[in-house]
Amino acid sequence: MIMALKIIDKILEGIDKLPSPNIVVQRIVAVCSNPVASSSEVANTLMMDASLSARVLKLANSAYYGIPRKITTLSEAVMILGFKTVRNLALSVFTYDMIFKNRSSSIDREKLWAHFIATAVASETIAETVGYPLKEEIFIAGLLHDIGKVVYDFLLSDVLEMEVRIAQKLKKNLIEVEEELEVPPHTEVGAKLLKNWNFPDLLVFTADYHHRVDANPNELFINQVSMVHVGDVLANLMMKGASLSWGDPVLSHFALNTLRLKPRLVLRVLERSREKYEKAKEFLSLD
Repeated sequence: MIMALKIIDKILEGIDKLPSPNIVVQRIVAVCSNPVASSSEVANTLMMDASLSARVLKLANSAYYGIPRKITTLSEAVMILGFKTVRNLALSVFTYDMIFKNRSSSIDREKLWAHFIATAVASETIAETVGYPLKEEIFIAGLLHDIGKVVYDFLLSDVLEMEVRIAQKLKKNLIEVEEELEVPPHTEVGAKLLKNWNFPDLLVFTADYHHRVDANPNELFINQVSMVHVGDVLANLMMKGASLSWGDPVLSHFALNTLRLKPRLVLRVLERSREKYEKAKEFLSLD
């Protein structure tokens, strides 16, 4: 208990010092959320950061989006892909930079980033499968669901390293190890960070409850949290250990019932997610 309290204090003290979205990314999020914003406004905001613009264009031309002709300008990308997808691309670049900014990391950051992308892709695929209209929202929720692990890597890398060693040795999931050690779970830590960044409640709740879907107190986000939960499980099946968890992924019956997903359909979603992940390789290296 004393250890847990010390960890909580350390996280609360350090969370304000963590890298946060720069002014351009913050502006993109704000503009893309504005129903009366114009495509030129979004493009002009992106142009304020040349590096970000180039990397967004790289992703816009990736096999994942399958645009039949090359997109050469940001205004084209905004018009063809839509505001929310462009926002997601900018947030993907920022998240990538945040993960790889901590040079003293003791974890395999490349694999963790691959898990983030796999979860985003699988969650989006589930959204498409169940007919959820805002699949872009689910993509970014999947991308950021485990951001709490990055917080631990920055602020308490020794604690995270210990947890990962235990998880690998005992073939357990990281959330189980956190519970047994009575340390704040990465889910709660991630939710605190996203709330601190003033990100939408959807992202906060999916980060907080993707391992315990039935405990989610906000009925507005039951379907979305369920999609990210299933996406996370499928991503763990695709790449065991990449998420720093080594136990068998456990699908929530509550989530499956909520989404009306039958086991046979889940297997089809898994195969489709694998195919889409292969097309998302440009996301894996954004330097």
